[in-house]
Amino acid sequence: MARGRTIKKVLLDSSQAALFAGVEIHNKPNILYRYPTAGILITNAWELALKAYVYKYIGKKKIYEEDGIHTISFSTASRLVKEHIVKEDKNYLAVYENLRELNDYRCSNIHFANPNLDPIVFMLMAKAVLNYDEFLKKYFNKDITSADNLIILPIGFKLPFDPIQYLAQNYGEAQNDFVNELIATVRDLNDRGVEESIVVGFNLYTESVKKVVNADIIAAIDQLNGSVKLTKRYRETDDPKAPAVRFTPDLPPLRFKDLKARIKEKDPEVKIYKRFYAILREVQKQQRYCKVNYLDPNKKSGTKTEFYTEDTVDYIIGEYHSDKNY
Repeated sequence: MARGRTIKKVLLDSSQAALFAGVEIHNKPNILYRYPTAGILITNAWELALKAYVYKYIGKKKIYEEDGIHTISFSTASRLVKEHIVKEDKNYLAVYENLRELNDYRCSNIHFANPNLDPIVFMLMAKAVLNYDEFLKKYFNKDITSADNLIILPIGFKLPFDPIQYLAQNYGEAQNDFVNELIATVRDLNDRGVEESIVVGFNLYTESVKKVVNADIIAAIDQLNGSVKLTKRYRETDDPKAPAVRFTPDLPPLRFKDLKARIKEKDPEVKIYKRFYAILREVQKQQRYCKVNYLDPNKKSGTKTEFYTEDTVDYIIGEYHSDKNY
């Protein structure tokens, strides 16, 4: 690859070409495998844009692996950009999480290639395209919307489905996992004070509740713009039918999914398999690394959630690469 300013230009030109191709695939009136294909191209567009950012703002050599030949992975580029930007703009965490979810879909679409998931993937993908436009404007002074072939871009204008009907449908197990992961991600961002959403069309606010008349989510439909606002609410009361909620201060910041994500970002060689879970069981016995939050703290039974400290990331990586026989 050519050196100097050309590297950044090649990365950005290729990035935009991938984005336009992904949008074109998405916009075709009748095409099989629409979202897996468009997801690959739009994620690739972001990967190249992230590498261009790393090259321009973090370090020219940072886009390469240690061999100096191969460029870094999508996950590494995404993490480097997040760590660099979030110091000044914590809302970028929403962009990062959107890309993480979209990349998970890209890598695992064989498990999620189901038309019932199209609305969720659409919302992720549409937000990724809008974020991409803002990203290039802010950091590279480039406006992709000036291109003629984006005039017919429906991906950013309205939802191609009825939100009420979508919420009312039944999901299979795989779809539930994917949808629940999305909701959990938005909830975690909200807990960290990030109000920006990772999807187009849904506005999520959640608190811990046991049930609200046997409903996990209260959905309010905005009749003006067709968006869905999902909320969980609680109130202080002696009513035994009120939702159960308990607040426990001073819990460590990482939930299980956060812990896995941090470990994979820091050391992709760690496999989330038998050795990892054996180490995790030992970690859960040590309060310096793990604290358990029970819904009933007196009996210490029933619903519980493990929370992990930041130090747990390095500890598990160290134990994973040790000579211990797990």
